[in-house]
Amino acid sequence: MMLKRSLIFATCLLVAIAAGWTYLVMNYESELGTQNIIVVSDAGPNASESSDDSLVVLAFEDGAEPLAWSSIQLSIVVEGQTHTCSFGSQSTDGASASKVEAALGADGVTFTTVIDASDESIPTFLDLPAQKATDEENSTLRFSKTDVFLADGVQWAYLDGVTFQDVTQYNVSDLSNQTEERLEWYSYDFTEHRVQPNEGVYVIEHDGLMFKMQFITYYNQADESRYPTIVVAALNGTAFPALDDASLVEPSPCLIVVSDGNTSVWSSNTTITLIENGVQICNGPCSLEVQASYETASIKVKGTRSIE
Repeated sequence: MMLKRSLIFATCLLVAIAAGWTYLVMNYESELGTQNIIVVSDAGPNASESSDDSLVVLAFEDGAEPLAWSSIQLSIVVEGQTHTCSFGSQSTDGASASKVEAALGADGVTFTTVIDASDESIPTFLDLPAQKATDEENSTLRFSKTDVFLADGVQWAYLDGVTFQDVTQYNVSDLSNQTEERLEWYSYDFTEHRVQPNEGVYVIEHDGLMFKMQFITYYNQADESRYPTIVVAALNGTAFPALDDASLVEPSPCLIVVSDGNTSVWSSNTTITLIENGVQICNGPCSLEVQASYETASIKVKGTRSIE
């Protein structure tokens, strides 16, 4: 009788543990994104037939945190058409079947790049300067599930505990040329059954070009695993070849103008104005809807603007 009770108790305990673990996994909330709320207001007079009109003014609600422009995507939707807003350049339109999807941030110089590493038999090779999938010979990194390796000839360093914005320069002589071991870029959260990127930034030099790179997630927007996502920007004055690639980058039809002149961080008390950039987005009447995301996660937006 005592043994039977012990078995029943153990079984119930295991069921409770399994149920609790399942609840944590199913109700996981990503640390990406922000709780900030963007408020839309009028930008003055109604739109005209010119192509440099101010369209809307945006600000955060009280209690907001500062957000890096490098990880923000911002756009205006007018009559079903989406217009990306930035400080000058945007990613080109059109879906791609490539295993590397690079999207330019609002700062116009930083890419958020999703790598499809789901194929267990064939790695995905990334040309970091070009921000495209490539072959092994021309690659900077290769990806397979959680395994990430640097190519031969690459020099690198890992800066633990620093933010992406903190890294502005790095001494080439301090880089390592050891590329045999895989990058230890993540830790595994057994509680929530998730791969969690470490908080740090990689500095990478390849063929004389310098970049900073940070892993932000292992999951795509559908929360599917094996899609490591990185943010990448040039370092030490390097010319970023991807920014000159017309198949990846084009002028944005909508410009961001910030009240404090800071193009690195959208501060909590800073207002921004979205302005037409040589493209007639609205010559009235029309309704403007603002869409925004941070670190690939949507930002809540309150309000729209109707133009007569």
